Order: sequence, then C-alpha cells, then structure tokens
Amino acid sequence: MAFVLGFLAAMGPLCIDLYLPALPHMAEQLQSSASQMQLSITFNLLGLSLGQVFIGPISDSHGRKLPLLISLTLFIITSFLCGIAQDIGQFLCLRFLQGLAGSGGVVLARAIACDMFRGTDLTRFFSLLMLINSAAPIFGPVVGGQIMHISGWAHIFFLLCACGVAQFLLVFLGCPETLPLNRRVRGGLADSLRRMANLFSNRAYMCYLMVQGFVMAGFFGYIAASPFVLQKIYGL
Repeated sequence: MAFVLGFLAAMGPLCIDLYLPALPHMAEQLQSSASQMQLSITFNLLGLSLGQVFIGPISDSHGRKLPLLISLTLFIITSFLCGIAQDIGQFLCLRFLQGLAGSGGVVLARAIACDMFRGTDLTRFFSLLMLINSAAPIFGPVVGGQIMHISGWAHIFFLLCACGVAQFLLVFLGCPETLPLNRRVRGGLADSLRRMANLFSNRAYMCYLMVQGFVMAGFFGYIAASPFVLQKIYGL
C-alpha cells in the first residue's frame, strides 16, 4: 500500500518534472514562445489544484476506489493526447485536463491513508509517502532528459500514460475500498465546499497557507525558467 499510494501521490510532481528538459525543444516543435510553454506548467497546476477541491469531497460520499479509477482512466487518455498535440493551444488545454485527472491520485492517496491509519501511525505513514513522493522531482528531469536523447518529447507523455495504466491495474487489483458506507458523508459536494470556505476565516490556517504558497511560487518560478536558462544560455 505504501508503494501504491506513494506512486499515486507522486503523479503531480511527475507530470511537471518529467518533461522539464523538453520545454525548449517543445517550444520549437509547437512553434510557441518560452512563456507559452511555461504556461503549460501553470495550466497543469491549476488542474491539479481545482481537481482536488472536487474529487476529495466526491470520494467522501461515494467511496475512494471508483472516483480513483475514473480519474486514472482520464489521466491515461489525456496523457496520450498530450503526446500527439499539434499546437500550443491543444497542448495547454490537454495539460489542464491532465492536471484535473491526475489530481485524483494526489488527493485520494492521502484520503486512503487517513482511512487506514490514526495518530502516530498516520504520521509515520505520511512520512513514508513524502519520502516516496520526493523521489519524483529528483529523478523526473533525469529520466525525461534521457528519453529526449533516445526518442522525443512525445514519448515522455507516453511514459506518463503507461504509468497511469500501471496505477489503474494496481488500484483495481490490489487496493480495497477503504471508506465503508457507514463512514461516508451524506451532505454531498455542496456541504463539503461550504465547510472548506470556512477555512478562509481561520487566520492561523491562512497564515500557513500564504507562507507555503509564496514558497512554492518562488520554487516554480525557478522550475519554469531553469530549462531555458541552462539550455539556451549555458548550452547544457
């Protein structure tokens, strides 16, 4: 379960870090500018964040497994379509949809962990998930760079598609439903969204949120710019 959930949680970083070395080459292939290619990261992040807001509450009322399988199916399709996109407009739309689909694995991996563990056991399991999850940003660009050498940028997205197929099989065959009927929320999506909205009046929560948000903003500014700086200016 640690491997399966860690693999699911890592899909967000993999969607971004795996194709970073290909950004300058993709800008040429899709006849777009550097800033337009960087927008593909923004669109994917928007999909990843918005999808979690909806998929999480849906799983609270309908169980974890079915929403997860549906999101993985959509992730497989959108990843394949990203690999055959013909222009930057198509690619940006598909990246947003890929983020929406991939958000299921990100949020439901954590939800399943919360179903299975409590207290210090949950803390230890989350630490294990973060350990697996942190490997994706380290190895993702290295793997993506090697794929670029061997074939082309489209095969990076075909690899993501294959990862989605593997995840679907792992969840379908080996992951039980962890949220029984008696623990499911009856209020529906609207009730969950209302309770989420209350968090914005919690000053302590908002302080943590803003700190993390600004840290990640600087981090992703580096992520989006570094391939162009390293390859176009330093010739790496």
